[in-house]
Amino acid sequence: MGSKKIVYLDQNKWVEILKAQKSGTHSPSLAAAATLQKAVQSGSIIVPLAAGHYLETWHRSNWESRHDLARVMRDLSQFSTLAPVQRVQRWEIGLALIHYLGFESRGAEPRAVREQILGRGVNHAFASPTGRLRLVSRVATEDAPEGEPLEPEPQLLALLEKVRTLPNDAYEWWSLAGNANDSMIHKDWDTRGQHRIGETYAMQERALSDHLVAAPEKKGKLDDLIAAQDLTEISEDVNEAAAEIGLGPLNVYGKLVQMGGPEAVKGFLRAMPSVAVRYEARRLKHRNAQWSWQQHDHIDLAALSVAVPYADIVVTERQWAHLFKVAKLDRRFNTRVISRLGDLLQILDD
Repeated sequence: MGSKKIVYLDQNKWVEILKAQKSGTHSPSLAAAATLQKAVQSGSIIVPLAAGHYLETWHRSNWESRHDLARVMRDLSQFSTLAPVQRVQRWEIGLALIHYLGFESRGAEPRAVREQILGRGVNHAFASPTGRLRLVSRVATEDAPEGEPLEPEPQLLALLEKVRTLPNDAYEWWSLAGNANDSMIHKDWDTRGQHRIGETYAMQERALSDHLVAAPEKKGKLDDLIAAQDLTEISEDVNEAAAEIGLGPLNVYGKLVQMGGPEAVKGFLRAMPSVAVRYEARRLKHRNAQWSWQQHDHIDLAALSVAVPYADIVVTERQWAHLFKVAKLDRRFNTRVISRLGDLLQILDD
């Protein structure tokens, strides 16, 4: 990336730019978008998309609205993309085992995450040869859950490779904008699965919030509880990373216990930037009972967990910006975290 700066925009900021363009009147948001466009064209700034942008954009059933938004995203991003949080997390775990826990690698040391974070296209954004397409044996219905994941057949992979060679980035455009004159709502085709996953996530977080209200004495153990949940969530990746450097999982967890139990676990989590962002955001949001959990929080945190540590500027919702500043994550990662597009003008002029 050299000296190029990465500017990450939340989905609602992309929508804000579209609305400003359609209004036809001068505004700070429109001025910020114009400044970003010039910087992208000069090569000094990259405005990448994340997997969540693809998912949220297809949620627009009106194809004209969807294409209008996709054009704004295409023109500014030029289809540059961030690696997904699950891939980034896996890279970070390998580094944390070596540098935080002090284990020696029997092979080459993993490359720094920042060297791998930025790529181009939907396949990079989803870390998948099928891009945004996820194959399952059955899409979810009101009566039945989603079926088991399926491996893509060789014929499908070959077809997708041919489609990727079509001119004018046709594959990338379709992955972001979908078809024209099409709501993208079809039998055995689910474009809103992320909302279902997000609502399940929000329900789990609301249940934890309700538990803390009912038993306020448990709030003192909130940080330990969230740390334990996060360690459980990444345990499979930890085991795989440990195996790659010649360790068994007991070596890792035994070392954490030896180093100091819960505090060592929290230190281990904080050693992995994307995991640290999620950990800090969850614990701080749960400490404020007035901040309710919404279905879109899941997709927001997935993207911001990558953007906050590895972008130079992050423009996000006011609540998230506040939480990241309270946790001093902006200082730790030297990232400017703001909630207003108009503030970009001064930052980019500095």
